Amino acid sequence: MRYNNNTKCQPKKLIYAVAFILMIAMGSSLLIAQDYLPRKWETRKVDLSFNRYYDWAQVGKALQKLEKAYPKFLKLHSIGKSYQGRELWYMTINNPDTGSELDKSAMYMDANIHGNEIQGGEIGIYTIWYLMENYNYNDYIRKLVDERVFYIFPSVNPDGRDLWLHKGGSARSRQDPVDSDNDGLYDEDGPEDLDGDQEVGSMFIKVKPGEGTYRLSDIGDRLVPIKKNIEGKTDELGDYKYIGSEGIDNDGDGRYNEDGGGGRDPNRDWGSYWQPGYIQGGAAAYPFYQQESKATRDFFYAHPNVAGVQAFHNSGGMILRNPGAALHGELQRNDVAVLDEIGKKGEKIIEGYNYFIIWKDLYTVWGGFIDFTYDMLGIYSFSNELWTSRADLDKDGDITEEEEAFFDKYIDMDNKAISLHKIDHPQLGKVIIDRGTTKLSGRVPPTWLLEELCHRNMAFCLLHAYEMPLPIIKKVSAEKLDSGLYRLKVALYNERLMPTMSTAATQNMVQRPDILSIQGNVDVFDCRSQGRVIDSLARRMPVVKSPEVVTGRVRLGKNNAEQVEARAVQQGLGNFCFLLDCLEQNLASAFMPAGPNCHLVGHAIRPVQPQGF
Repeated sequence: MRYNNNTKCQPKKLIYAVAFILMIAMGSSLLIAQDYLPRKWETRKVDLSFNRYYDWAQVGKALQKLEKAYPKFLKLHSIGKSYQGRELWYMTINNPDTGSELDKSAMYMDANIHGNEIQGGEIGIYTIWYLMENYNYNDYIRKLVDERVFYIFPSVNPDGRDLWLHKGGSARSRQDPVDSDNDGLYDEDGPEDLDGDQEVGSMFIKVKPGEGTYRLSDIGDRLVPIKKNIEGKTDELGDYKYIGSEGIDNDGDGRYNEDGGGGRDPNRDWGSYWQPGYIQGGAAAYPFYQQESKATRDFFYAHPNVAGVQAFHNSGGMILRNPGAALHGELQRNDVAVLDEIGKKGEKIIEGYNYFIIWKDLYTVWGGFIDFTYDMLGIYSFSNELWTSRADLDKDGDITEEEEAFFDKYIDMDNKAISLHKIDHPQLGKVIIDRGTTKLSGRVPPTWLLEELCHRNMAFCLLHAYEMPLPIIKKVSAEKLDSGLYRLKVALYNERLMPTMSTAATQNMVQRPDILSIQGNVDVFDCRSQGRVIDSLARRMPVVKSPEVVTGRVRLGKNNAEQVEARAVQQGLGNFCFLLDCLEQNLASAFMPAGPNCHLVGHAIRPVQPQGF
């Protein structure tokens, strides 16, 4: 009986033991797996909202908060101050464990060059936040952060940004004084927010019927222009007169707000195909006239590793490439192929956006920013016009008034509407203010759609960053000839879409060639290269003592479609290293030790620095 009882109990004990072990194992595995779960809201290190807009003080606090949370990867800097004294912040994202900042291809992103075009600033903050919050959980994000550097400028016109957010009005231009009405005074008569709602509406006064050009709408909620000279209909009589935008007549000339802040267009201040103000409205006296433009230009000169540029504007739902003017002529075929591949993928990434050419599909821009970055720096560049209405409910490509009204009422819940209202004007008495819709509409998305806009446009930028050049030294070998001579071979590849130098960089001579050198205690007698190498010195070089340039520019296509093979003949076989130094990409090196067996020795892994010779 005792034996039988034991035999009945043992399976239970075994079950309990197995269960206990499984619980421990499952607990351990859950703890381990926790590090690899997708980031959820409760695991965020930095809690930021992207259903709202940030003024410049709030932008600064958000950037500082992110830097504090991720000090290894993030460094907050300023390139100087705006005209009104605001810091021109930018964030550098770099993983120092995978190489120094200037030894990697960099993606530059900026926004808000026009003060009222604000939502690109939120894309910049979102990109920083998303890359950091997902670094440990997403292989694609981790690869980008490890391989690339990001320079993110949430606003290059913070004066205009704050003016627009806090006061309203256009605020498009830089806020340095301009005499817009040619009366010898500067910015003396700008708009005022008389009703304190942080909006600048339109002012109307009540007049006798027939003396005005506006009337109440049929339902009495808006002022609408009267209709006249319509066949079969009686002319409408207007009993409201338009005065001007919200404000007072500060200079006593009978006009309202005709000389507001600023007037120069920051996106007409760049040195490529620049034209003066009588040709290009908004241009200053000469290129780089504005201190923000000069500071940005100098940033590029100090960061030659920038290989991709993205500027954000609004609106219209467009992915734009240069040229800005027809006079420029079409870009070179090879550069167009690169831009087309990225731009057309962008149409899939950002719903409703079209890939266009600035002068052809939008309008002519003289002295535009991305013409400068492409023509004068050789950088592949895009400019996105953010936001297009989502009211095309039947998806036929056309938004009707009925669709817009349905969207506003039943989807946006009339959140953008501002009621007609009266105020006591200090000069005019009773005045009707009619704005119709809030400034947070039309050119910017409803705040509940802002995060999607941020994510899709960030995704487009990350594609651009991924496709920046990634050249490597793929194979190195040495073949013994005679009399102590060896033939060295090195194969160079580019793993991504963009070449290490654009055609514009080569033709405009704005970027130094990429350099492949041999370093070590060897004497090089002859250097040759095969493949797509542009520098004429690469074809054949005189007898020289190392270290010496073996080949110049490496211009490789995508996915290892092309290869450059460089060859050198040297005397003896001491330790030596091939070093590939590309201006827009990190160093790649391959070390070869001395020895009699000198065929395939190894592969170069970036960004290892040469050692041991």
